[in-house]
Amino acid sequence: SRTPLWIAAGAVVAVLIAGALYFRPHHAAKLSEKDTILLTDFVNTTGDSVFDGTLKQALATQLEQSPYLNILPESRIREALRFMGRPEDQRITRDVAHEICVREGATAMLTGSIAPLGTHYVVSLAAINAQSGDTIASEQAESESKEQVLKSLDKAATSLRGKLGESLPSIQKFATPLEQATTSSLEALQAYSLGHAAHQHFDDEGAIPHYKRAVELDPNFAVAWAELGVVSANTGQTRQMDECIKKAFELKDRASEHEKLYIAGHYYDEVTDEAPKIVEVYEQWKRTYPHESLPWDNLALTYEGLGQPEKSLENASQSMRIDPKGNYAYQNLSDAYMSLGRFDEAKAVVDQAIAQKISPRTTRFMRFQLAYLHGDEAAEKRIVEEGLGGLDEPLILFQRARGDLARGRIQDARAAFDRAVRFCKEHQNVEFAAEVRSIQATFEAELGFVNEPRQQLSEALSLALNKDTKALAAVPLARLGDIARAQKFHDELAAEFPTNTLLTKVQLAVSQAAIELQRNQPQKAIAALESSLPYDLGSGPNGINYSSIYLRGAAYLKAEDGPKALAEYQKILDHRGIDVLSAFYPLAHLGSARAYALQKDTAHARTAYQDFFAAWKNADPSIPILKQAHAEYAALR
Repeated sequence: SRTPLWIAAGAVVAVLIAGALYFRPHHAAKLSEKDTILLTDFVNTTGDSVFDGTLKQALATQLEQSPYLNILPESRIREALRFMGRPEDQRITRDVAHEICVREGATAMLTGSIAPLGTHYVVSLAAINAQSGDTIASEQAESESKEQVLKSLDKAATSLRGKLGESLPSIQKFATPLEQATTSSLEALQAYSLGHAAHQHFDDEGAIPHYKRAVELDPNFAVAWAELGVVSANTGQTRQMDECIKKAFELKDRASEHEKLYIAGHYYDEVTDEAPKIVEVYEQWKRTYPHESLPWDNLALTYEGLGQPEKSLENASQSMRIDPKGNYAYQNLSDAYMSLGRFDEAKAVVDQAIAQKISPRTTRFMRFQLAYLHGDEAAEKRIVEEGLGGLDEPLILFQRARGDLARGRIQDARAAFDRAVRFCKEHQNVEFAAEVRSIQATFEAELGFVNEPRQQLSEALSLALNKDTKALAAVPLARLGDIARAQKFHDELAAEFPTNTLLTKVQLAVSQAAIELQRNQPQKAIAALESSLPYDLGSGPNGINYSSIYLRGAAYLKAEDGPKALAEYQKILDHRGIDVLSAFYPLAHLGSARAYALQKDTAHARTAYQDFFAAWKNADPSIPILKQAHAEYAALR
């Protein structure tokens, strides 16, 4: 997983209400669908900390149901605070909110407070024109007890939505009661709010205990299960992710329409991996909530993995138009440009992010790829050092290791892989450690090593014998001659995950092709790879990243079909941006050389060999495939 990350759309802050609602006439014109609202932190004078953060999250959940209201995204609030020289977790008081509204062009701010009244509570909400200070609409409510606050908030927020201009049919359709959409437990909602805040600030590891506490307090808290699944995925805990999102999907009928889309999107994307349903959910989300960038972001990532970079670009571009400060838009847009080979535009997106003072974490991996692409090893080193010491450390080390491997620097690569795995083990992230080792073994096997990748696979499978590890390990197992285990993993995965689009159409096709190649059945390998053809250009965390093309080229070589082998390797060379750090790219030069040699085209073969040697000019000379290439090149003379 990209470690993506999925941020629930809509910023959030404010108040609640309870019991009986008191009518307050509004004092200014209603808002339009184009007007943006900033939610402020509410003032809590009750002395009860359970209301801190909890009630603003409840109000946020209620307002996020509205397709009419356009809430200023959390990402834009964080970026505005950064420009203002304030910390990202700054309380959004009325004065701070006014400054953000002016900076971001927001029309109104929604303020709120909760105060004691004997044993009761009084809650006030007000939507205020950010320029004039006039009140647009307000509500006040009294609650007889703490336990009644959430129900009262529902009534108040619903009434306020109408006063702000939302139609009655829209409110009736998109107003799931808060106790159903979230929880009736203030303590569970408080724990969820803490987890959600940590997730919003990219501290997924820190969010996990809060989400776990929320579902312990209320096992029917659907969206808490969903977000626990998301942060589990982001921290490499795929088994926990699977269990949590399945639980959320079982409970989705308790959620609001907005949260149902969120849960369904993750379920089809992370659990069943059904590409048509993933697209269907996000297209519905786009239609229902046109102001939100999240479905555009997630569709961009989906299309990237499916090998449709043009559609990825289209969705990422629209996401940025909706939320020019959104972290994921910059990631997805630069990735789409890279996949299309439009490197200058990818760099322009990165430069724009830097100019906008977007968090350096957002652009770190793209900056590393661009530095690698241009051979700027000093910049690569700086970017790696920037990523050390935090939760991104294993990810940036993994990227560095892949880059070293693609340059043929096997010892440097192994050292970086080892550091990444060690970090994961120290932080109990053994599933990602297993994936790292499996990927390392895949490439080392292609480089001609035997004992080392076998040891790496042994470690990977001892760390986590799950879907991802089996799928990744099957190919190197087959290439190393362990056909029985490779076929066993292939068959188990096919039986257990029949709906998973990329697994069944691509990954299992590649593993079966590797098995057939080891059996010296190249035509069967080519046939096995037929289903992967539409997805050949898939990239990113969910893409096949050249594997299907590379193995198809190897199969044509074994079948002694030089022209078709050459066409496959050329496909890799023509699409440099699909996976800049892949060792398959320099190896495609070697594959091309061998394809030319099959056709007795010595001149072109010699040039292709020289291209390979140039790419590996600083490679470790002991690499088996490099020794073999030199022997083949000498034989051409």
